[in-house]
Amino acid sequence: MVSPSCMFIAGDPSGDHHASAVVSRLLEINPEYRCYGIGGPAMCSAGFEALMPFEPFNRMGFTEVISHLSFFLGAKRKLIDVMRKRRPDCLVCVDYSGFNIPMMKAARALGIPVVWYIAPMVWAWKRKRAAILGRYATHICCIFPFEVPFFTPYSDSVSFVGNPLVEELDAKEKHRSPDEIAFPREPVLALVPGSRAQEISRMLPPMAGAYKLLKAKYPLCRGYVSRYGTHSEEVFRKACEGTDLVLHTGPLGDLLSMADLAVVTSGTATLETALMGIPHVIAYRTSAVTYALFRRFLTISHIGLPNIVAEESVAPECIQQYVTELELSRFLERFLSDEYYYRMTAGKLLKTRELLGSKKPSSEVARIVDRVVRRG
Repeated sequence: MVSPSCMFIAGDPSGDHHASAVVSRLLEINPEYRCYGIGGPAMCSAGFEALMPFEPFNRMGFTEVISHLSFFLGAKRKLIDVMRKRRPDCLVCVDYSGFNIPMMKAARALGIPVVWYIAPMVWAWKRKRAAILGRYATHICCIFPFEVPFFTPYSDSVSFVGNPLVEELDAKEKHRSPDEIAFPREPVLALVPGSRAQEISRMLPPMAGAYKLLKAKYPLCRGYVSRYGTHSEEVFRKACEGTDLVLHTGPLGDLLSMADLAVVTSGTATLETALMGIPHVIAYRTSAVTYALFRRFLTISHIGLPNIVAEESVAPECIQQYVTELELSRFLERFLSDEYYYRMTAGKLLKTRELLGSKKPSSEVARIVDRVVRRG
């Protein structure tokens, strides 16, 4: 009997991390599963076969992708050829919609069913993608409960599978109450500039500058920078010159567990910070071209996931030209100068965990994939 096989495509670190848990659960369901495709070190540790180096896929923004267009076109051709030759029983697209939508269409043209995990943010922009996924995806797995209604007009096979960050946090620690949060007298600040080289080069200098200003007013403040492990330490150290910032090379959760407040580049990390009840500033800056396109299509009033989930401005947002050391430090200083504001923000952020429920997406998605494979 031929072993079942699944091809995964996860093109960034968060996708690699979240997909690794699905690969693990799938192999628990059936140890004979062969899982291969595009993925990073977390997926490989779970028993995944990477067909191409992972790092070149980790690009973001219109101009960054265009400048590496030949790589992406070549990768698509190679992966479609792999699908044609190896005939996986299922393609699992993990987020990464710009690359994965063409791959999904190619898979369906070959008669290969597709499970999409971490649906595109059609509630924020590019709503036409809901119809595209409805047409081509065999099942759509949403990680926010409010996403489901955006896809149901186009497909009956849509479900809320839970949020992977909630699952990870539930496995590590018990739920904290607002009463357990202490107002910091010797504050620890976490700087989270992102995982991509272009994010770090844009975001870390103003973050480090904000820490320097804050330190001048609060001498007992200590600062740590989340360092994504594959980038040169020099990239970080140059931005941190003239400060006593310490690079933290472990998992982001370990850094957040000792932080009292944070500045976080907009993305998945903001939700992780919110779930731990840490008051933070959400920052976002990209190229002028990418931002112009982003603003043109944006259909929501917030960009930070904690604010979108809460449907209110819980964590302050600092965007584009306003991402300066002075502006960031001003937001941070409010947390430290106003105990009521600090505690109120922390309490509202902790409620995010309740809004996202208690489902375990690794198990939910693995069961869906296995069901799709068995149906043939």
